[in-house]
Amino acid sequence: MGCYQEEKKPKTKNNIQETNNDTMQSQNNNISKEEKPKEKDNKIDLPEPSKEPLEKEIEIKKEPVKEPIQVDYNLKNTNLNSIPEKQNESKEQENEKVEERESEKEKVNDKEKDKESSPIIQNETPKIIIKEFINTRTLYGHSEKVTALTQLKSGKIATGGYDNTIRIWNIYDIARNDEDKIIKENGRVFVLLEFEENKLLCGTSENLINLWDLNSDDKECEYSFKGHELWVNCLVKMDDNKFASAANDAKIKIWDYYSRNCLLELIGHTDCILCLILLQNGKFCSGSADTSIKIWDKDIQQCTQTLYGHEKWVKCVFELDDGTIISGSDDNSIKVWKPERENDNYNLIHTIKEHTHSVRTFCQVDKKHFASGSFDSTIKIWDIETWNCVQTLIGHNYNVICVINIRMKGKKAIASCSNDKSIRLWEKDCDPDEN
Repeated sequence: MGCYQEEKKPKTKNNIQETNNDTMQSQNNNISKEEKPKEKDNKIDLPEPSKEPLEKEIEIKKEPVKEPIQVDYNLKNTNLNSIPEKQNESKEQENEKVEERESEKEKVNDKEKDKESSPIIQNETPKIIIKEFINTRTLYGHSEKVTALTQLKSGKIATGGYDNTIRIWNIYDIARNDEDKIIKENGRVFVLLEFEENKLLCGTSENLINLWDLNSDDKECEYSFKGHELWVNCLVKMDDNKFASAANDAKIKIWDYYSRNCLLELIGHTDCILCLILLQNGKFCSGSADTSIKIWDKDIQQCTQTLYGHEKWVKCVFELDDGTIISGSDDNSIKVWKPERENDNYNLIHTIKEHTHSVRTFCQVDKKHFASGSFDSTIKIWDIETWNCVQTLIGHNYNVICVINIRMKGKKAIASCSNDKSIRLWEKDCDPDEN
């Protein structure tokens, strides 16, 4: 929109007629305006054509603007020559929009930088807490039943079996499922005990307790403790220089590790001794194929109490943190024995029957739970307060022989071995409420 100037035309009859018509029309319009009230409209009132340039002001009704950028249409007292053309306004609006878009991009980039620098990762998948044990790894290598399992001070685990071998596994190297070391034994391996770092005692079917140096490449053991007449089933560390053993000859022997001498024997069972533990009060507890459990005072070298209750062979005994003894048997039951405060005698307080076959092994998971392994091929986790089973671990397809608690960073873990020739690792996340 701009000002314009009418061209000068030569006077002709036609031009004179047109001018007269326009003058009459203008007079009629003025008359109609006086008769009718003045109405507002959106038209621009233009003066009569004149030979002189148009210099009168033009009033424009201000209409609502739909564009996002407001333009001042109040042109009163403004020189029309100063009003930018529509094309220039459009360019300015486009430039402003471009600047707005650039500003928005900068804000987005700033937010992205803040996210990167922030310690909280946006849209991070929340960590899933695993509250139950799951089988995380299975180790294969033995060609026969795996019957012995222990964790070394290095964190590695040692296993032994009916294939007459001892195998060392690095369970922290998840990229490997093979053995770090294989030791060839002369007989079946029933029990393993690391007496001092990298010094491993092994109870065998040759009635011997062999001592192996794990740092050595020798194919022969360092020493053999001789004295038992039948298979050695149990080994227990006592203190810095003593350990105890029990065997199918129904005898418990106490040895001096450094002098290699047998210091004393405890005799009282009438059949094979299948399990042996050292209690917190310094006494021994043993379970036997004669279906009894015996408490031994080694200082006086006598049995102080015999516990009866199982109907078949007692395969395993274990002491919980509070001094309670639990026992497992070929009668498929777990029995709970509570000590009396006055004289340390034990009384049967509870019997659990949920396994469908022999109960062979125990370990404590934490202060609130313990685990049992059975010939029914399962491992069960038990609540110590209620004696209820809270989880059943299924993975082995044959007798579970041994279950132990193992150290794993940031996890609770147990390891198990079985007659199915495998070793399985079971893990779960640590629960703050459980120790």
